[in-house]
Amino acid sequence: MTKHVILLIKLIAVLSVVLVIVGCSAKGIINLQSGNALASQKWLSKEQSFKLPFVWHDGHIIIEVDVNDTESLRLAFDSAASATVIFETPRTQTLQLDVERQLEVQSSQVNVVNNGIIRVGDIELSELTFIHVPIEKNPLFHDYDTAYFDGAIGYDLLNHFNVSVLYAEQSLQFHKKSAKSEFNHENSTTLPLSVHGRIPYVNARLKDNDGVEADYAFIIDTGAPDYVYLNEKLTDKLEFPNDYFETHTQNFDGKQVVETSRIDFFGLGDSEFENVAAHNLLSFEDPYGIGLIGSGLLRKFNVHFNYQDESITLVKNKFFSHKTDIDRSGLVMEPHRLGGVIKQVAKNSHAAELGFTEQAIVKEINGKAITEDNFDELRRLFRSDAQSVNVCWQTNGGTKCGDLKLEDRIAL
Repeated sequence: MTKHVILLIKLIAVLSVVLVIVGCSAKGIINLQSGNALASQKWLSKEQSFKLPFVWHDGHIIIEVDVNDTESLRLAFDSAASATVIFETPRTQTLQLDVERQLEVQSSQVNVVNNGIIRVGDIELSELTFIHVPIEKNPLFHDYDTAYFDGAIGYDLLNHFNVSVLYAEQSLQFHKKSAKSEFNHENSTTLPLSVHGRIPYVNARLKDNDGVEADYAFIIDTGAPDYVYLNEKLTDKLEFPNDYFETHTQNFDGKQVVETSRIDFFGLGDSEFENVAAHNLLSFEDPYGIGLIGSGLLRKFNVHFNYQDESITLVKNKFFSHKTDIDRSGLVMEPHRLGGVIKQVAKNSHAAELGFTEQAIVKEINGKAITEDNFDELRRLFRSDAQSVNVCWQTNGGTKCGDLKLEDRIAL
């Protein structure tokens, strides 16, 4: 899951630099540099707000969106997506694209596409410029079998409409800017929101090396599946715990190391969490903050974005708890057309003893076949308090099944 976060952030960050360097007057470049200032937005509903359901897939909020009058595509609603991105996938192959030019991103080329028309529920965005990433240039997906969502959208919606992420009921609610938020009541917490480079930031609290609470800026990232991400190198007052395990991720810069552990304390608004699951992103760079708050933590609330008032409002929902969980299986599994594909197997883990290997296809967990609809539910069992889960997987040698022991990798 973590690699998708790093990839999208890295793509947008590199694009920002490239766009400044290019500095030409072409429409697409101007549109991307300005946050699609040349695009148009239409509110098609007769009401002041409407809801759009979403589904979870690999920890992402996935909504159905029409692009250039095609059949619905699956885009991630990603508040950290400062530009709309479309990936080449089996569902996007027939898209008619008005490609203005190509941009080179870390030796890979992506397309700048003009005159996009995107319909999200009762909202229509037109004259939109977006980035298109060909499959062979995309380190996120190795092939069409692993291309499980079609892109990401964030700022192009958030800048023009107030958006509520109703995590408890799995829906997005879009409001006209003039509509009064239903979140403004005594049980809500409203925090200042700052937007830099079309990415939203909020202050959260951590305890420094001396145990003193201090405010640090974090990206509010609905596209980040886990709880808290940071880079300890972005401040000299914090040290990531020494007790961690490593995973690896691939992006435009090549292979990157991610450290996973628990930090003592994390405060957001009037909510405080202890022993919080966190990732140390050693390659993450940000001139405005030190990390990200992902949907793992945000889904404990219903969240209302209001760019006009520069605020974000949080309301604890029925799923609120102080618990944060970490993988106990030793496996990194990502979506695949045939189930789930194993990307990494921890050394000296029971998974390695059972014979799991990279690129093996997991077909069933606890007797249930893995599908697009239940992938997240079944993979979450790898983080559960159970002693073991039964897993069936395919390798070149055939199908294997076994009881995989779950073990704490980081002490509580």
